[in-house]
Amino acid sequence: MVKRAIAAFVILCAVFLAVLGLGDYAMSRFAPVSQDLGPAGETESEEPEENSLLPPENPTILIGVVGDVMMHEGQIWAGYDEVTGEFDYSEFFEEVKDDISSCDIAIANLETTLAGKERKFTGYPRFNSPDEIADALKEAGFDIIITSNNHCLDRGEEGLLRTLMMLEERDLIAVGTNASEEAKERISCIESNGIKTAILAYTYGTNGIPIPRAKPYLVNMIEEDRILKDLSSAKELCDIVLVYLHFGQEYKREPSAEQKSLALLLLENGADVVLGSHPHVIQPGEWVDVLDEYGRTVKKYVAYSLGNFISAQRFPYTEEGIILQILFEKDLSSDRIIIKDIVEIDTWVEKFKSDGKMRYYVRKGRKPSS
Repeated sequence: MVKRAIAAFVILCAVFLAVLGLGDYAMSRFAPVSQDLGPAGETESEEPEENSLLPPENPTILIGVVGDVMMHEGQIWAGYDEVTGEFDYSEFFEEVKDDISSCDIAIANLETTLAGKERKFTGYPRFNSPDEIADALKEAGFDIIITSNNHCLDRGEEGLLRTLMMLEERDLIAVGTNASEEAKERISCIESNGIKTAILAYTYGTNGIPIPRAKPYLVNMIEEDRILKDLSSAKELCDIVLVYLHFGQEYKREPSAEQKSLALLLLENGADVVLGSHPHVIQPGEWVDVLDEYGRTVKKYVAYSLGNFISAQRFPYTEEGIILQILFEKDLSSDRIIIKDIVEIDTWVEKFKSDGKMRYYVRKGRKPSS
């Protein structure tokens, strides 16, 4: 599929919110009325009149989601060119680029900061990476970057704010951390193919690094009351609501009871799909039947953990991840959203040495047996 234009519709949203008494919420972080996330297609001539009486086709949207994008020390210097003194990470994602860019909306969790070289580039345990990793994500086809995770404050408030600035400069939409209270109150709602999608994101914590008391808006934390409030607002604005949670236990291949309970709560209260990261290994997803506001049974989906998209971790199963592609259809006769199909594309991270330096590549398929 060719990536289509995504529109913010801020003005219409503001009017709609005012009528509903939800004035604290805005439609999107976008300032422009329209933003093109891909090459524009040629305008086709209209079909002959004989087809004009046929009912319009239901629109669809393909959303792609991956797990953790990590930047360990080895990865940082794998992209460094000693001759030019510059960094380039585009080769990381070359093999899976088509699977990402073919989606109408593509989402990744950035588990590092872009705090600038003056704050020193480091890997684990407190991450700070060159801005060029954002360039590589953009080039690969990603549109939405999740920033609420346990490493978002690894360089403090200043690092968090600079990360947001660097993503914005590249027309990447950051979801989960915020530069102001006003930004926190906005719902990121994106339109593509006539279907509006809201993305909400929250984290269980920040590795013990305190959020400044006067600025609790900086990080979206997993707080049930707050998430339910955001879900209610998002459902008023958008057709689809995705919730991306940084939760669960690291290296556990099965979801915990707490993960299952929270995911079910969100699906029952308006989320269409719940997506997870943080365990650094794949946890199985599942379909969940819930009742909608009209008492109808609706199939929804939860992916408890999508694993690592890229990292230098070599614990068992941490080299594996999933590109989750979700095809939604909007039934124009009822305005209902249906999940038409879900595809899991297996990936793994190949690590090897070439020309005296380490290389890291996201490969498609399952990791070959050693």
